[in-house]
Amino acid sequence: MPIFDIKETCVSNDNDRALLESFVVNNPDLERLEALLAEFNIFEAIGAVRQELRHSDFLAFLLDPSANHRLGDAFLKRLLKHVLIGISEPPLSAVEIDAADLEDAEVRREWQNIDILIHDPANRLVCVIENKVVSGEHSDQLRRYRRTVEQHYADLRRIFIYLTPEGNPPSDQNYFSLSYGEVAEILEAVRRSHESTLGNDVRILLRHYVTMLRRHIVADSEIIELCRKLYRQHKPALDLIYEHRPDLQSDLQELVEDLVNDAPELELDHSTKSEIRFLPRTWDQYGVLLSGEGWTPSGRILLFGFVNRADHLALHLYIGPGPQVIREAILETCQRHDSVLNGTRGSVNKKWKTIHKRPFLTTSDYEDPDFDSLTDKISSRWERFLESELPQINQIVGEVPWDELSRQLAGEEEDQR
Repeated sequence: MPIFDIKETCVSNDNDRALLESFVVNNPDLERLEALLAEFNIFEAIGAVRQELRHSDFLAFLLDPSANHRLGDAFLKRLLKHVLIGISEPPLSAVEIDAADLEDAEVRREWQNIDILIHDPANRLVCVIENKVVSGEHSDQLRRYRRTVEQHYADLRRIFIYLTPEGNPPSDQNYFSLSYGEVAEILEAVRRSHESTLGNDVRILLRHYVTMLRRHIVADSEIIELCRKLYRQHKPALDLIYEHRPDLQSDLQELVEDLVNDAPELELDHSTKSEIRFLPRTWDQYGVLLSGEGWTPSGRILLFGFVNRADHLALHLYIGPGPQVIREAILETCQRHDSVLNGTRGSVNKKWKTIHKRPFLTTSDYEDPDFDSLTDKISSRWERFLESELPQINQIVGEVPWDELSRQLAGEEEDQR
């Protein structure tokens, strides 16, 4: 019985094609979504969409009356009034804020680990904003921050705000829950009311920030509604696209393979998405290195391999499975050069032995990754490897007593016959 039926496969392919065609042809919702997403956005370009620190930095800048955005205390006032109206027993009224001069308010970042702290002694006011874009509360944060502020500013009127994408309820009921949708509306209102006095650069910056919030953060935006509608109407096609989507690991595999192929002195060995193996072509002159078993189809014992995981990329040099006498001779030679090779301690009793390891990307590089910057980092480290490390490693490999090993293996084979 065949593994698969050709007719069934053709029908499946035809069905898949029909699903995709119905999704992309004459689809006004898709065209509208593409138009909304096609507009350039500076915050998307710099990778700030999901970075809480960048959001807190920008909001602190806009809230600071002394910053050079020409808004004065307009955003600060409108935000505080919006919050105070929603508090059942506010420490002061929205009318008081409207009449107050907040131009001397001081805005601090990360004071006592608090995301944003606004301090205005003239109006006997202090405000805490705890910002959560992706992460959630931890370690009883809200209560600890509130107690810190109550101790330091016991004689001031205090406002506590918990800012999240959807206005999630805070664990401490002393905080007012504020959503990014509300922030977007407040900023849009401030931009419209100051249209004539704002510089073009600040006006564009505000528009870009509000647009970015509505594209990616705000739950009830037009973009999100379009996405939901498209998914409901074209679920099979979108599931098919998702199943065959490119992922970062695949992109990095392709990048690394291209780097190896572009180096004429190197040759790719058998590779997968999670491990890209290669070697210098000159190593094949040592015939006994091709006597491996149980690893790659080439039978090579000594190989470089890029370990390509979801959260790191590292270059390893392996001694793979093969005749133990060869593996031990390689390790013994390499152990004399532990200033070059950083993994030569121990023995080769296990099937694989990593005798050198060089990180190319670490976990922090995968936090909101930009592929162009990852490419630059990998390419730079690859150049250093080719120019510095590889020549030294080639020299070390050349010191292994290959001729002696070849004669020894030949003698063992003769004895077996």
